Amino acid sequence: MRNTLNFRQSPRSPVGPNTASTLSLVLRITGAVLLILTSLVVLLALVISYIASRRATVPPRIIELHDLADFDFAAIAREVTFPARDGTMLRGWFVPATRRGGATVVLLHGYGNSRFQLLPHADYLHRDGYNVFLIDMRGRGASGGNAVTLGAHEPFDALGAVDYVVTRPDVDPGRIALQGVSLGAAVAILAAADDDRVRAVVAESAFTDILGAVGCSFEHFIRLPATPFANIALCMTEWRLRARADHVRPIDAIQRLHHCPVFLIDDELDERIPPHCGKRLYDAAPGPKALWSVGGAGHTEAFARFPAEYQRRVLRFYQCYLSPSLR
Repeated sequence: MRNTLNFRQSPRSPVGPNTASTLSLVLRITGAVLLILTSLVVLLALVISYIASRRATVPPRIIELHDLADFDFAAIAREVTFPARDGTMLRGWFVPATRRGGATVVLLHGYGNSRFQLLPHADYLHRDGYNVFLIDMRGRGASGGNAVTLGAHEPFDALGAVDYVVTRPDVDPGRIALQGVSLGAAVAILAAADDDRVRAVVAESAFTDILGAVGCSFEHFIRLPATPFANIALCMTEWRLRARADHVRPIDAIQRLHHCPVFLIDDELDERIPPHCGKRLYDAAPGPKALWSVGGAGHTEAFARFPAEYQRRVLRFYQCYLSPSLR
């Protein structure tokens, strides 16, 4: 009987040489496309961050709402040129009080502004008997410097202003205050922590640290998430300014103000700095302190919205802590 051997033909492999080659090509193309897209995203992030960094340190000129000629003290305001602690030449107006030997308030404007911004503050302070010194911080107004440094070097400006006013015979060197808004408020805290001659600080809309402030402003103005754009922009800013962002921390500086009373004004609708910065700074301050949380006020809007209350609170604070009897 013949044995018949049946050989079944094995099915062909679904992945032949041609199919494997095609799949490998697709994978290589996909990888290259992903690499190109990733590179484009990284490049776009760097470009956006560079533009943001450049704009942050060289902000556009702001049309100021006030002019010196609009105020009664214009005739006695004196243009002053003086050096910051690092040698940068600055400009300001010194407005002497009607009586010699009075207390002096150095006014520090906000980010992107100039001394014109705080002319209304100079008005009520001067009417109440204070010497007032309005300065242009570096990179603004008529002062020297080619960049706004976001608080890295501006404390040198405030300290230079203190160095100047103590040389004047019409100033009591034991009664000097720093008062600022926004960036100027943060600068006032940072400078006061390094100079015992500052006897009082008034700070409205101050940030606690520059990274948080930059991140919040980035989301507000550019409508992009702070991470990673704000972080990259801040790194670029550090490189351009040769400064360390982690040194610009009013929340740390205020803890050294054992000698200096501080009045913090927290604008509750502030959209340019993280929420409740004023409350956080108030909690961190170890010495005499006051906090006014202003409902209905956006960034640095407390004076414009509630001028009478603002003046009353600020003047009462100075009466408590800049009185001649407290020297």
